[in-house]
Parts: sequence; C-alpha cells; structure tokens
Amino acid sequence: MAGKLFTWVDIDSRLAEAATEGRWPQWLLEVDAWWDALELTVRPGTGNETVRDWLDSQFGLGSAVGYDAGLELILDRPAAHAPHSLPVRLVEALDSGAAPRRPKLSERRVTSALGDTLPRPADPQFAGDKQLIAFHSFKGGVGRTLHSVALADFLASQGQHVLLVDADLEAPGITWMYQAQGGRCDIAYEDVLALLHSSRQGDPTPAVRIAAAYLPNQSVSRYPGPGRITVLPVSRRTRLGPPRIGPTDLLTEDRSPYFLSESLAALAVAAEADTVVMDLRAGASELAAPVLLDPRVTRIFVTTVSSQSLQGTEAMIRQLGCQSPAVARTDPTPGAIVTQYRLDTHDLHAEEARRTLSAALSSTIAMAATDEYTSEDLAVDEQVLTAPLLSPFREELLALPQSWDAVVEVIRRCGLPGLLSEFAPSLTQTVATSSDEPSSLDERRRTLKSTAGRLIFAERQGMDSSLGFLTTEPVRRLIADHSTDLPVAIVVGAKGAGKTFTFARMCSAGTWDAFARENGQSVDRTAMVIPVLDPANISEPGTGMLSPQALRDRAAGGQGVTADEVRSHLNAGLVDPRAQDAEFWRQRWLECLAWSAGAARDVSAEDFLVRRTLDTSEACLFVFDGLEDWLESLDAEPRRMALRTLLIEVPAWLRRLRHRSLGLVVFVRQDLVRSAIKQNLGQFLDRYAPYELRWDTEDALRLSLWIASNAEAVEASQAPIADMSYEEIVHALTPLWGAKLGTEKSREAWTERWVPAALADFNEQIQARDVVRFLREAADASIGDERWPDRVLAPAAMRRALGACSRAKVDEINQENPRLGKLLRQMGTFSDDVRMPFDAEDLNLSPDDVEALEQWGALDRDADGRYRMPEIYRHALGFRTQGRARVVRTP
Repeated sequence: MAGKLFTWVDIDSRLAEAATEGRWPQWLLEVDAWWDALELTVRPGTGNETVRDWLDSQFGLGSAVGYDAGLELILDRPAAHAPHSLPVRLVEALDSGAAPRRPKLSERRVTSALGDTLPRPADPQFAGDKQLIAFHSFKGGVGRTLHSVALADFLASQGQHVLLVDADLEAPGITWMYQAQGGRCDIAYEDVLALLHSSRQGDPTPAVRIAAAYLPNQSVSRYPGPGRITVLPVSRRTRLGPPRIGPTDLLTEDRSPYFLSESLAALAVAAEADTVVMDLRAGASELAAPVLLDPRVTRIFVTTVSSQSLQGTEAMIRQLGCQSPAVARTDPTPGAIVTQYRLDTHDLHAEEARRTLSAALSSTIAMAATDEYTSEDLAVDEQVLTAPLLSPFREELLALPQSWDAVVEVIRRCGLPGLLSEFAPSLTQTVATSSDEPSSLDERRRTLKSTAGRLIFAERQGMDSSLGFLTTEPVRRLIADHSTDLPVAIVVGAKGAGKTFTFARMCSAGTWDAFARENGQSVDRTAMVIPVLDPANISEPGTGMLSPQALRDRAAGGQGVTADEVRSHLNAGLVDPRAQDAEFWRQRWLECLAWSAGAARDVSAEDFLVRRTLDTSEACLFVFDGLEDWLESLDAEPRRMALRTLLIEVPAWLRRLRHRSLGLVVFVRQDLVRSAIKQNLGQFLDRYAPYELRWDTEDALRLSLWIASNAEAVEASQAPIADMSYEEIVHALTPLWGAKLGTEKSREAWTERWVPAALADFNEQIQARDVVRFLREAADASIGDERWPDRVLAPAAMRRALGACSRAKVDEINQENPRLGKLLRQMGTFSDDVRMPFDAEDLNLSPDDVEALEQWGALDRDADGRYRMPEIYRHALGFRTQGRARVVRTP
C-alpha cells in the first residue's frame, strides 16, 4: 500500500483508518501500537499466519515476517541504514472489553468499533428542549464569529434570550468585542469547564447553578421587549495560553459522553435562556469535538470558496457524519454558509461550493424510515434541509471596529442577521393558525380539490371569469412595457406554464386595454384582440363573453375566417414547392393576419394591413396559440421554416410600419423555438426573456395562495395577492399546509421550501400545472385525516401527492416533447437495477443525451460527478435512491 511506515504512529493511524472503513476481520478486537511493539488483541485460536496475511493486506506484501519468536512488522528505513522492525504481540481475549466510546475526533483505543457511529444520546432532546447552535470552520478568518454573532442578534431581535458562548479557547473573537465594549466578566467559559470538571458522579447541577448565578451581569441589552444576549467570554485571564481544563478533560467514565453539551443546555435552563449559540475553535480540534459530535446540536459550518477552506470543511463534515450522523426529523439538520465571494466574479465558484457542501451535509443525515414514510418519501427533505446559505462579500466586513455595538451595527447594515433566520429555532417562526372541526376541515379540502381540479387544465377555464386572474410577472412586464404602443412579442413557455390560459384571458378581455385593467394596470392604447390560430383544447366562453371565433366575426363585421380555414391555408403552404422560402411564409402569415381581421381573400394582405395601421380606431392585436397542435413536430424543414418566419420575419415586418396600430403576441412552446431557430437562438430568447412564462419558487407559492383563496381553503387576503411580498405569502399559506411538514417545533422541512423543491426541475423551473395538480391530489388525500386540525393539507397527503404529480407529468411530456419522453422511457427501463445517483453509462446515455437532459432540467451532475433526476421525474420512472445519506429505522 502507498505511504511510509516510519514509526508506531504510522501503524496506529493506518489501522485506525482500516477500522473506520470497516476493513477489520472478526478475529481482531483491538490494536495498541507502542514505540516498542504492536499489540493485537485477538480471539482465541487466531494463528500467526492469519495475522501475517491480514497485515500484508493492509501494509503491502512482505510487510509482516514470521520468526520462531513470533511476528514482526518491517518499518521503512533508507537503504544505507540497518533494517528495523516492530514486534507484533498477540493477546487472546474472549471479548474486547471495550469501554464506551467518547465524542473525540481521535481515539487512543483502536478497535473495530471505530467503523461504527458513536452511541446515540440517552435523551433525544436537551433539558428543557433547549437548542444548542454551534458555528465551526476548518480555517479561521472565514467569518465564523461574525455569523454566530449575527444569528444571536437575530434571535434577540425576535424576543429570545440568547446565551452566546465564545468557545474558541485559543483565538477568541467574541471575547475581545465584548471586553472592548466594557462588558463585565464575572464568569467565563474556562470557569464553567473547571466547575464541570470538579463535579462528582456526572452531576453538573452544582456547577450549573454557580455559573447561572454570575451570568446576569453579562447581558447585552439593546433589544426591544424580552430579547437579549448574555455573553459567556472565553476567559477572565489577560495572559494568553492554553486552557488548564479542556472539553475532552470532561470525558470521564462516570459521565455521559455528551456531558459538556448537556451541561450547557442545563445552564441555559438555569439562566432562563432560550437558545445557546457557540463560536467553536477552528480546525480539526478536540476543543470543539465534544460539542460537534453531539447530534442534538445544530452544527453550522462556515467556509469561503477557496479550495483549502472548502476541501477541509467538506472533509470535516463527512468525518462528523461518519461518527455522529443526525437522524432526520429527530435531530437538527447540519447547515453550511459560503462566505466572502464576490457576486460579479465568483458566482460559479459559489455554486460549485454549494453543491459540494450539500452532498457532504447529506452524508451527515440518517434518513429515518417509519411505518408512514419510506426513505424514498424523504428524498425531498434531504434536498431541502441540506441547501447551504450564500453570504456574499461585503467591503464593510474587511476592517471591523473594535467594540461589540459597532460590530453589530456593521453586521446589521450588511444584512447578516436576516440571512441567518433559517437557522433560528422554530419558536421564532410561530404563526397562529385556526383549528376547525373535522367536518368543516374536510369541506374545505373538498372545495380545494374541486377548484384545483377545474384548473389543472387551465385553458379549459381560461375564458371563465369567475375565478379572476392571477397576474404573473411576465404578464405584468408585457403590459408595462407597452403602455403607449401595442406589443410585438413572442411569449415562450413550456407546456403547462400558462400560455393557453393567458391567451384565453386576452380573448376574454376582448381588447388590449381591458386586458390591462383586468391585471390591475392601465395603457394608453386600445386595440381589438383578434385570435389568428386557436389551441385545440380551449374552452367555450362564459356567459356574455366572446369566443375566439366570435372575435374574428366581430373584426369581419359578419362571418369571419375560421381557425380550420387558417390551418388549411397553412397546411397547403407546407406542401407548396416554395415551402422552404422565408419570403413565401412571410406572405402566408400576413394573409392569415389580414383574413382574421376581416380582409377579403382577393385583397393584397400587405396593402390591407398597411391601410389598417393608419387608422388608429381600427387597431388590432393579433394573438396566436396552438402552434404545436398545427405543427405536431418540427421534423421537416418546411415546418421549421414556417415557424421561424412567424417568430422572426413577421414581427420584423410589423415593426417597420409607421404609426403602427397593429400588434402581435405569439404564445409558443420553448422546445419548438429551439428546434426552429438554430442561429442566434440565445439573442432571440434574451430579447423576449422578460415575457417568458417561467414559474420560480415565489411564483409557485403565489399561485398556491391564489388557488387556496379562490377555494376559500384559507382566508382571503386584504392586499392583492399579486402585490404581496414573499414573507406575506408564506405567512398566509400557513393555514393551508403548516409552517413545516410536522409540528412547528419538529425537525421537519419548512413547507414553503419543500413544495417548490418537490415540483421543480434542475433549471429551477416549476410548471403551473404541476402546482395545481399537487394541490388537487394533496387535498383529496387529506380528506378524513383528523390528525392535523391546524391545516388543510396533511403532511402525509402532500408526500403522496408528489408521486401522482410525477406520473402525470411524465405522461404529458411524452406528448409535449417526444425526444425527452423517449429518453425518459429509456431511462425508466433501468430503474429496477440502477439506483440514483448513477453514471451515464449505467443507463446507456450518450453525451448528446446527457446534454439534452441537462438542458431540459431533467438531469444534473452531483459534486462527485454522478447524475441525479429531480423528484418530479424520479418517482414516475421508479428510480430508488442509494442516497448520499444513510437510512435508519426509527420506532
């Protein structure tokens, strides 16, 4: 094996690694390496030859030699030096007699137990249900102390009493800030360690009572209400030097392995503090280990994007995950913060760091399967819970002032407290919700199911005004950008993004200014909305409203051209000898526009449109939808040329008209655009990017609230939903699905993060139809569930709804995007034998396939180079996860 064996230290280290990695045989119980011998405790009957073969397998052939007197392990020496070896002694024992393991990074006793996790704490919660939050970094100078102070400041501003502990016993930071402020120090962290060290029979009570009595004079009281921070500095000493008593000195046989963290929680109870925030020593230090290795502690790792800091942090996180994983939904989830990167130059570095840390954090979580949920049901939880925070570089943080108040002022100015709010214990996030009788609650669930069911295929409801209209940012921008003229725009969106729904609403409004008013905006120009091409699945209009055909009849002053006649005219163009000529198709499209506006067939389309544009009273806004119904696919050049001309040449012709009174809005699927336009595609998409129908996290939550409000599943908001802030939306949604997928004090994922993560692809896009379907399925599955009277949607029902949404989405993709559908079906054939993450070769995916899947957001590369699928695809295809996280079974 690689690596030199100079002394017993190398041997001890290598065999400890073998134990950690599970490479120990059953006959070996313990290893003790000394300067003069290697002692192996073995089971009775273990022979020298067996031991020699195993040592050779660990250190390389010929490393162990046997003599009459026994075995020796050869050490490395230069050729000119005399050979040297270490005797190997075998000691037979019936069992290991191993003492309970202690929470340390390095343990003197090397046994096979090093490959196991540390024993779980006897109590799953700290005393008084207190929370310990510990900040750690592999390197100093990365912002660990600043972010721990920022979190303490945020908690105090929310009314909490925070015990802020400076536990960096070698390079204190909080202590210096506090002392520069003139803060009083009656007791310090070193004193607490010494008092705990002198405690008897593992009882910290006397030490805790003494410490609590001296803490009241160390508060920083600059917060309204009950909020305050009590500081526990490192030391009362002025001389620098190592502590007389360190955290590992408390790890004696008569005490709990987690004596220090449990004692600090007891101190919080005695001091009437709500939360303990600790700033730990940087590096792989035993000064931090007893706290970091307690899975009940919220462990937050801080790093920059520099390779040394990032790699060290990743290694530290993974090591802690091997020794002391956090059980999901029981223990707090470890977190990470990426700091000190510049937004303009380090975006890619920050994103890569985020992916790396997310994978590492997942390795620290043991996903707890229960009778209600399997580990597959909890995959989204893992994804949501392990997303690191990004804290960009701020100039103000380069040269910090000296005193506590001045530093806190800079931290607030940089927005750090609010950034860290997600690490706040649940009691700061409490939102009052109402409880209903089961019958009333089920009625709300049935109404939500019905309302969402009507909207799954929104184009069938688009001309029904009874539900109103949720204004999205792309629609708002389309109107705002054309308040004094008519739009000439291409609106791109995937299937289910709301293209046909918006088209139908424009038709329902009848005019451009009426459409603007419907969206709470105003424009200076009016124009008749004239549909040219209709989708096949559009609904009949409501009472008193005009259908697309009625709008064409109105424009013609009688019987207007029909959508079938327009399609026939276009179909004839596809078989025309000139079908590959752009000028031919420009003329063809202009004829369709002119006929839809009432022109006679024997009139020149260009002349008609030019004359029409000079009369502002006859202004027209032409709208297209249903192109996919007509084209079906773009497998032939005439079809691609036809669409390319409509998207590029026709808008260009309209823009050349003086005193233009003609507008154009074309709704088209993004995959059709990519197939039709090969040159300058990026430039084309950028031009119309503000109007692209994309749904991000906030849009998805806003849509959920709009549907729930229309269904009266939650109380209607006083403010327009379109104008509500993200925080207001999250608050308003709490009666719908709770703050978490569990009680507010549970360790479950926050619901407003879980839902978008479950429905999004890897381009961070969410389809409106998936949101609507999710609400419908979750409402249906919640009916009869009386365990959650504080919310409409039950957590178990929401998890089950994801599977139904996934299956429906993949079925629809087969129609929308045949190539993607074919690739997904091909991938699904491997699901019985391959687990996620996987290599491309495992699924016979070519580089072109991988590139296409990544472009569609259906595939993403992990930090380790393997591939994952978003949950909205994975469930339907049947892929199980081998996971970055381990799986445990809990009662």
